Amino acid sequence: MGPLHIRIQNEIRDILLALGFNSECEYRGNGWRADVYAENGDRKFAFEVQLSPQTYKRTEERQAIYIREGIIACWLFENDPSKRRQEKEDLPVFKIVECDNSLYVSLKGRKMLPLGVFIHDFVCGGIKFCSTLKPIPSVEVNFIEMPCNRCGSINHIYFLSPFKSACNAEISEMEAERMWSDSKFSFDKRIVEKVEQYVNGPGKEYFNLATIKRRYSNTVGDSYLSFGCADCDAIFGDFFVHEAIMESYYGDGVIETFTFNTNAVEEFKQEIPHWCHPGDNNFCE
Repeated sequence: MGPLHIRIQNEIRDILLALGFNSECEYRGNGWRADVYAENGDRKFAFEVQLSPQTYKRTEERQAIYIREGIIACWLFENDPSKRRQEKEDLPVFKIVECDNSLYVSLKGRKMLPLGVFIHDFVCGGIKFCSTLKPIPSVEVNFIEMPCNRCGSINHIYFLSPFKSACNAEISEMEAERMWSDSKFSFDKRIVEKVEQYVNGPGKEYFNLATIKRRYSNTVGDSYLSFGCADCDAIFGDFFVHEAIMESYYGDGVIETFTFNTNAVEEFKQEIPHWCHPGDNNFCE
């Protein structure tokens, strides 16, 4: 057992003691030994610090013993166990990270919590397993310039940032999969109404917002809902719009951003099991 392992054990034990738990390192039970064991009344927890490699199968086997004993076990891996599948309610596995001599726990990249915050929230109900990722009711709109190839006029088009769940997961609307169709969420009337209110507000005279309507595309050989030039009505084909949006990801193409709240994003809930830490927000379910 190396010095980092011992340090993590001791810090977890001290955090739990401060929370009012009876806590002990290297605690032996009936066929098991926990790196850190803690109990408070009927509540029993085991924290396993796994800095050396351990297979997913072996982790499941050891977890089954804790489940049999009525102990909630939490695993802190330096590296994910091999062949780990999706997050599971009966197998809480997280990544522990040392940074600038401080310890943090990563929730699959969604959040990085200081070790003390993680332990407190795990044992006090601030972290919960949810089967659904639910976006918070917020939409971020990004404006970029779009020159018209026909008349040369500079227009402004917009795209939506990926939605965020309460636990900071990105939920993409997959607009690229809706190219050349009328079903783009960015053209939803609730979104368009908010965008138009914004660009028609005081001090926004510099916007030349591209118009949205069905136009015929020679490329597709059909009509679809599209951005088009506000001056000459030329279609801005979805391929070129998508290309302009992608280019903005790698430079300074976004000229302005605004955010508004709407429950319209509820339809983008995704059935993705995960350990949810919403902070001041509500859990995903």
